[in-house]
Amino acid sequence: MKKALYFGSFNPVHYGHVSIARYVADMEETDAVIIIPSPHNPFKDTSTLADPQLRLRQVRTAFEGISPKITVSDIEYRLQEPLYTINTLKALQEIDRQSEFILLIGADNIAGIERWYKGTQILQEFPVWVYPRKGYDGAALCKECAARTDARCVRFLEGAPLLDISSTQIRNQLNKNQIP
Repeated sequence: MKKALYFGSFNPVHYGHVSIARYVADMEETDAVIIIPSPHNPFKDTSTLADPQLRLRQVRTAFEGISPKITVSDIEYRLQEPLYTINTLKALQEIDRQSEFILLIGADNIAGIERWYKGTQILQEFPVWVYPRKGYDGAALCKECAARTDARCVRFLEGAPLLDISSTQIRNQLNKNQIP
């Protein structure tokens, strides 16, 4: 089975996340899409993150009933911190040795994946599918990354929806509208 893993802080989850997951679930070559909310992200300021349990509940609600191929996993809520993608990938392989796991990330993340903890190892051991993000040439970034890192498979999802929305934009808008 080919399982695409969609990691994120989902702070908050929004229709862009749902659209990407639905797009990948509709691909014939994927058997499943697993949404993996992260309670803590080593690259993000924890003071800007909503309560981890609240985000997990919101993610479960957002993805409920969208597709039988889409599920939500709380694996990172059960792993020891710090939470690094490579550790989660290895834990999933231990649980399910029969599946091929594909890392699903945005073009903004492929631009900096070599700064991740064992990012180059991820690229060499796991297929990585990259969806478009505004302000990034995803196809060029994938090509460059594959050439530099001897990546196993870096694939740009050319037809994936490009939506002009981000969790940061939503948080900033909410902060502007808050009453002092």
